[in-house]
Amino acid sequence: MKRILTISAGLLACVLSLAGNVRGRVLCDGRPVEGVPVSDGAAIVLTDAAGRYDIDSDKADGSVFIITPSGYVARTLDGLRPGFWQPLYLPAGQEEIHDFVLEKQDQRRYTVLLLADMHLSNDPAREDLRRFREEVLPHICEQVEKAAPNGPVYSMNLGDTTHDVYWEEMGFNESDGLRYLQDLPYPTPMYSVMGNHDHDPSIVGKHVDKRAGWRERDCWGPGAYSVNIGGDHWVFLDNIFYINVEGKGKKAPGVAGDRSYKQILTERQFAWLAADLALVDKDARICICTHAPVLYTPGKNGLLMPKAQVDRIAALCAPFKQDVTIFSGHIHRNDITDHPDYPKLHQRSMPATSGIMWTTPVDWPLYSSEGSDAGIWVAEFESGSAPRYRLETYLYGEKYFRLYDMNEVGKAYRGSEGVKKQQELFPDTRLDYGKSKWRNYVFLNYWGWEPGDTVEMLEKTRKLKVEETRYEDPVKNFAYELPRVMNPYKHSSKRAKDITFHMFVAKTSSAKTPVTVRIYAPDGRLKFERTYQRPLPFDPSRPEAD
Repeated sequence: MKRILTISAGLLACVLSLAGNVRGRVLCDGRPVEGVPVSDGAAIVLTDAAGRYDIDSDKADGSVFIITPSGYVARTLDGLRPGFWQPLYLPAGQEEIHDFVLEKQDQRRYTVLLLADMHLSNDPAREDLRRFREEVLPHICEQVEKAAPNGPVYSMNLGDTTHDVYWEEMGFNESDGLRYLQDLPYPTPMYSVMGNHDHDPSIVGKHVDKRAGWRERDCWGPGAYSVNIGGDHWVFLDNIFYINVEGKGKKAPGVAGDRSYKQILTERQFAWLAADLALVDKDARICICTHAPVLYTPGKNGLLMPKAQVDRIAALCAPFKQDVTIFSGHIHRNDITDHPDYPKLHQRSMPATSGIMWTTPVDWPLYSSEGSDAGIWVAEFESGSAPRYRLETYLYGEKYFRLYDMNEVGKAYRGSEGVKKQQELFPDTRLDYGKSKWRNYVFLNYWGWEPGDTVEMLEKTRKLKVEETRYEDPVKNFAYELPRVMNPYKHSSKRAKDITFHMFVAKTSSAKTPVTVRIYAPDGRLKFERTYQRPLPFDPSRPEAD
């Protein structure tokens, strides 16, 4: 006898057992596991008392996967990828058998490393593979070692593992990126979502989104799936719909189109998401991972996905008692975002693991796109408690802001040929911090800003007037913008303007007085306090004293 739960106007069905062309068993320690959801990206079925499942599948998504229950982890495929999914290679009319093996795991406490935009490309100019191995991997291993006594550690890879435009030129595609991480070896299980740069740029024409994404899915699994960890429900969604208009865009070996895309979910993904969330306890914490942000700070209360789609996501999340956290990458900078129309959704966008795609000078520290010190956000989860987040930078450990003494920054600007060239090209849009108007100012780039935080600056004991601006970051200018200004082949209108999300500025009365920075949480709690002696040196090519 079969039970059918119809969801979303009959688009999907969750069934206990149904004869089909994809079948198998789910086992743990050789014994069947009952009630495990299994999906092909459309139907979701539950295993029976013998651990068996059967799906009548159209095989359109090319894989079958389990929604791992809390307290278990799917046995790893290779030490890196959890074995929660298997590819479907045979035509829809032929039967396939796919078994899954679970291992028990204590997940009452666990830690997540949030990676994004690794942009591995094997580029000898950027030396990305060496820099990841020598600068990033030791830092990741250190975080894993620190976290391991508190429970299992996972990595959530938020897309752009590789860089499409270099797939053919550098002979390094998504499969090569996977092998590179396997060979290191990377130290934790990794769950991934697809980024725009993970698509095959040589593929154009009909159904290009599906066809161009096949290699990434072959490496990392389905474009929509979920995993339960410690009572929390993690959802992974590919929200990059690839278009790649033929004959347009950047010309490069193996690139047939403009690599364009939309930031949307398909109707099939929405239908699957509705069925997936219908199975989840409404007391559970929901975490959603995407590549492109859903909410977006720069256009104040802005959205990157269409409002109608965000409305649908919010509606699907509405029955849950806890707020929902969205983790994303793509924008290469720190951004913690709320939106008044979606009070239940909170988004944390991650800085790029690669800094600015490894484009800063190879012997300089890695910086992110808003000038922050590159690093990885670490999230600690415990049943019944709010998650604890911290940004672990590669060089300095926990660090959330940098203070600039604009007198010292001004000296660097006045002595820079790059700044002179930049001002010739963009005199009306790029800021010249070498001008006298910036004398005795201090700038605070607070990339760890959270909604409701308050920044206070004091000169000795006198409170300064603090203004929040979007002035450009001088470290980012020297590390990324000016090298491009000096290279005539990289001139672009994109170089005409730059902004920083949370740049706080104040004017002091003297060039030598110390400045104290205090940052308060919305409840008035003091989060950070630090006193800086001035003059404060400025040299973005060298690690800072702290």
